[in-house]
This record gives sequence, structure tokens and C-alpha cells, in this order.
Amino acid sequence: MQQIYLPQPTEDMWKSISNDFDSRWNFPHCVGAIDGKHVGIKKPNQSGSSYFNYKHDFSIVLLSAVDANKKFTFIDVGSMGRFSDGSIFSSCELEKKMVMGNLKLPSPSQLPSFQHTLPYVFVGDEAFPLMVNLMRPYPRKNVTTNHENKVFNYRLSRARQTVECAFGILASRFRVVSRPFEIKVTTVVDVVKAACVMHNYLRRNASVNCENEEDEDIESLPTEQLIPVRRNQTRCVQAAFAIRKKFTQYFNSGGSVSWQEERVSQGQF
Repeated sequence: MQQIYLPQPTEDMWKSISNDFDSRWNFPHCVGAIDGKHVGIKKPNQSGSSYFNYKHDFSIVLLSAVDANKKFTFIDVGSMGRFSDGSIFSSCELEKKMVMGNLKLPSPSQLPSFQHTLPYVFVGDEAFPLMVNLMRPYPRKNVTTNHENKVFNYRLSRARQTVECAFGILASRFRVVSRPFEIKVTTVVDVVKAACVMHNYLRRNASVNCENEEDEDIESLPTEQLIPVRRNQTRCVQAAFAIRKKFTQYFNSGGSVSWQEERVSQGQF
């Protein structure tokens, strides 16, 4: 697998991304949304079941982090399709630097109208571990009768949709991924990397104002052969639970938005 940052991270870059997530997607201190997708390939020779995924196809995995404007900031591409998001994330450079504190993230700070200090975080779905710098939704059993947790899940889902949208745009724009690749895996990796770089270039030069995009537009974008990666069981650290609780309190107090109650009542959590 190959891992690259697009571009190299700096504290100023993370602050800029965080400001965009706050203004556009109402999730302050968010520095990226993480997800993974399968990229279909023809079964490599003598590979056995290594690339065989849970959808009964052969694939490699594209694990990515994106900013609030749906540009890729990190990609890990080339892992065998049999692995889950959590497994790939646990061995990637992004996770290692996150654990070691080497990502150059800004120091934790307070949010307006909230007395607690909060770190800068990525957001992901249930496939990823809950970490100090990575927030995931509450499990379904913890939101059935807990309104505050439902609000947190909705707000996290709203921010996390940026990565789903990025994959959708990638698949729509580069039709080369609309069918399984019939070339060497190393060449597929190079093609996917090039597509991600071109995606970022086109996003930077796009004339469309991203602030006018609605949630519904994000959900309707096709992903074609880019299918979700299987979830797995992950362990969480105690400090991460406390941080998620603080974000929950913020979203239900000074950080609430006018439409969140309606969205939650519609089951968007």
C-alpha cells in the first residue's frame, strides 16, 4: 500500500480546514472526514483470496481523509480487499502519527459559549476506533432513548458526508473506476493516486460555490463501483469517551443549530 499527504500537513492548514468545517458543516475543531472504499480489480495471478472482499469481488482499498471542501488531504491506497476500514487504518501512517501526536494539530482550545477545552479531531463512521483525535458515532443502542446522543450523531454525520461526497465526485468525474481494472495492482494504485491528485486540482479551480451545496446533493452523488469497506469491532480509550461526551454537550447547548431538532425528529442520526 502507498500513503501520501496532499499536501504536507501544517498547523495553519489544520486551522484553516477546521474553520471551513465549522462555517460550512457546523462541526468546530474538525480537521477531516475519514472513510474507505473498494476499487474493483481483476483477480491478480496467484493471489488466492487476498483481494476477495465481503461483496464477493476482488478489490484494493482507498482509505482517505478529506477537508471541508471535499479535497483529499491523505490517501492510503493498495491494501487488499479482504481487510476492513479499521484494520487498514490501524496500520496506516495517519493513525500512527495521530497516536504519537506528530500530525502538527493545533493545541486543544475552548469553543465559544463552552467552558471545556476540546481537541482537534477527525470524524469517521462505526468502522473506525474512537480516539482522542478521531470521533465516531454513538452505537445505535446508545441513541434509541438518548436525544443528546442523537444530536451528536446527526452533527457528526453531517460533517462526515464530505468524504462520501468526495468519493462520489471522484467516481463521477473519472469513469475509469466505473468497472474493475484489468491491469497490474501497482498500476491501479498509480491510477487511483493520479485521479485523487487531479480531483484536488479540479476542486481548487471549481467555479461552484461549495457553501451552496445541501445535504441532499451530497447523498445523491453516485459512487458506482466504489463500495463501502466492511466494518469491524474496534476498541476505544477512556479519554476518547470523555471527549465525545464534551462534543455532545456542546452540540446540545451553545453549539446547537436551529435545524438540528427537525433533522433528528426525521430520523437523521
